[in-house]
Amino acid sequence: MTKTEYLEQLKQALKQQNINDTDEIILEYEQHFAFKLADGYSEEEIAAKLGSPATIAAQFDTGETKQKSGGKGKKVFLTIWLTLLGILETALDLVFAAFGIGVFGAAVAFATAGVCLVGRLNIANLIPNMPYSGAIILGVSLIALAVLFFVLAVYCFAFLRQIVKASIRWRKNMLSETTLPLLPTSPQFQPKNRRALRNVLLLSLAVFGILFVVGYIVLALQAGSLGFWHVYGWFV
Repeated sequence: MTKTEYLEQLKQALKQQNINDTDEIILEYEQHFAFKLADGYSEEEIAAKLGSPATIAAQFDTGETKQKSGGKGKKVFLTIWLTLLGILETALDLVFAAFGIGVFGAAVAFATAGVCLVGRLNIANLIPNMPYSGAIILGVSLIALAVLFFVLAVYCFAFLRQIVKASIRWRKNMLSETTLPLLPTSPQFQPKNRRALRNVLLLSLAVFGILFVVGYIVLALQAGSLGFWHVYGWFV
C-alpha cells in the first residue's frame, strides 16, 4: 500500500468513527512516513509496519477517555513512574545540552584563533610567535576545524530536540487510549540538508587534517627543527 492510499484509508476510517481531530492525526502519520522515507524505507514497508488503518482508527473510537486496564490506581502509579523517569531524563538532557554548548563554544574559540592567525591579530598577546606563511596555513586549518565543530553542535542540538519530542510522544501514548506513531530519536533533517551537512563535515575534516599537517611541515622547515615551538619560544 502506498503512502497516499494508506493515508486516504486512514482518513476515511477516522471519519467513520466521527473523530474530531482527523486532520491533526493524518498530519502526524504524514510526518511518520516522511521520517521513515528519509531513513530509506519504502512506502509499502512503512504502511505494513504501521498496521491496518481500521485498527488505528479504532483507537480513536470515542471522544471520551477510557480507563486503561487496571483502573485508576494503575494510571496513578503510571503517572508517578513517568514523573520520576522524567526527572532523570531532564537531568540527562541538561548534561547533553551542556555538552552541545561546549562544542559550540569550541567552534567559536577555534574560529577566533584562526581569524587572529590569518589577520595577524594578537589579542592580549595570546597568539604565539611564528612566520606568517605558517600562521596563515594553521589559521585556515583552525577555521575549518571551527566549521567541523559547528556542524557537530548542530547535530547535538538537533538530536536533543528530537529525543525530547520522542519522549513527549511516548508519554502521551502511555497516558492515553489513543496511540500515535512513535517518533524516531535520531535527528531529522530534510534529505537535501542532511547531505549538505554531511558534505560540509567531511570537507572541513579533510581541510583541517591536510592543512594542519602542511602547516606543521612548513613551520618545521622554516625553523630547521621538528620541535619548532622551541625555536620560536612558544612555552618560554
